Amino acid sequence: MKLGLGIGMLIGTVGCSGGERLAETIVEADIAYAPDSSAADVIIRLRESRRADAYLTDVYEPLTVIDIHNHDASTRDPAGWWGAQGMDRLVLFGDVSEPSAQITDAMAWEHYRANPERIYPSFAGFPVYDEEGPRIVERNLEQGYLAIGEIVAASTASPVVSQVEWKAQHPNDGYLPDIYELAAAYKVPILLHIDPPNGMPIAYFVQALREHPDTIFVFAHANVFNPPSHIEGMIKEFPNLYIDFFPGFTAYDPGSGNKLEDFVPLLESYPDRVFLSTDGGYGIGKTRAAYAMFEMIDLLSPETAVKVAYQNYERLIEQQPPTATQISKIKELTGKLNEPGRYSLNKRKANELIFELERRLAGLGGS
Repeated sequence: MKLGLGIGMLIGTVGCSGGERLAETIVEADIAYAPDSSAADVIIRLRESRRADAYLTDVYEPLTVIDIHNHDASTRDPAGWWGAQGMDRLVLFGDVSEPSAQITDAMAWEHYRANPERIYPSFAGFPVYDEEGPRIVERNLEQGYLAIGEIVAASTASPVVSQVEWKAQHPNDGYLPDIYELAAAYKVPILLHIDPPNGMPIAYFVQALREHPDTIFVFAHANVFNPPSHIEGMIKEFPNLYIDFFPGFTAYDPGSGNKLEDFVPLLESYPDRVFLSTDGGYGIGKTRAAYAMFEMIDLLSPETAVKVAYQNYERLIEQQPPTATQISKIKELTGKLNEPGRYSLNKRKANELIFELERRLAGLGGS
């Protein structure tokens, strides 16, 4: 059995109190999160019982692993394919900072509806220099998206994202400050692509970190062409900064000037501030990108391993409250079903409840 939260939710047994008949549905926020305190002990036992020639994906099969940066929303079955590589949950989106991203954002949502226990939907399709941008962000967050990004906050070095239509010139430009405030209000992480990871782009990023202390900033693939010492200086200064660590680049890209071992002291010093990702296998291939995550996990202490593998990001998801739009939708659907109740929910659970209520209502309509 996998370590981590039980994701599924059964109507009438989870979050809804029994024994009372209410006139209308009541939805209360429940954003408590308690990580599995036994997870590190399980890692110890897995390592003690492993064979010398064991494939790391097999060794750590009981460990929940979240890929927090995955571009495969446009593929047929991202959860299934990446699941076969050991990825239990994906923070899923597709194209970034260009009009086509709105299409892949919608695809990410449909994958989520079909497989909510395996997908966390994110979105990246909005213009940062148009007042419509913040409106799109707020609308998507109200709907139930659980993360923002990947957003191209600066790029001159990337041959791909330096060309996208909706990229920002720097991380504090256009309507990005308004979007950062929305991220803070909804308690969602925002994943930012910033290249190069030095000079002017980082100076503006530091400004944004200072001006938006309640925003959860995630520095996308922060280890790409970026030494541990540079990352440590930023993470030490800013408690609202989190690191998306892309092990595949460090392990397999010829351009990397570091080894995975070089980053171990950083992750052990800041175990609550780092996530792992595949970046969809950019530059190295998907299979190696997934395996490198387990190579990184294998270098860490059990306590740090479980945090960076899933608990750090899981915490950010579970601590998001339900939105006004979600609450209104739950009241509408339970009213149509004539099943008022009292629910204690976070945003993720509210989404899953809505999906189930909609399925039940559709079933009644077809009977």
